[in-house]
Amino acid sequence: MVGGFTKRLTVTTNDPQHAKETLTCKGQVLVPFKSTPRFARFPEIEDDTTPLPQTVIIKRGDGGPLQLEVLRTGKVGIMADLREIEAGEHYELTIGLAPPLKPGKLRSWIRLKTGVEEVPDTTVPVYADIPASWAQG
Repeated sequence: MVGGFTKRLTVTTNDPQHAKETLTCKGQVLVPFKSTPRFARFPEIEDDTTPLPQTVIIKRGDGGPLQLEVLRTGKVGIMADLREIEAGEHYELTIGLAPPLKPGKLRSWIRLKTGVEEVPDTTVPVYADIPASWAQG
């Protein structure tokens, strides 16, 4: 969830004149950064090819300047290269895949340190369909 939201709640009270009341709650979801796209999804991978890397553009969110750092990836075979474009404001995260990876649907992530006190780290999801030939590397 990102951005503003409104939720209506019905509560039961001990006031006989107002046994049920409807309350409206409004909120704002704050994020440390905004990424485009929000995740890396690799197109179908052929048996004998390495897919082109996917690039995620990351820009400052609601919590102040970023100091991004790649902490780790969710699996061996996922590579991440982080490049600062504009200090604290704009980064490019390039994500690549290489064998060996378990064949089938890959659902993983790259964990990033944000440099934002309220959200010290977060993840960028990574998705792909890995061919059987990649199991051996």
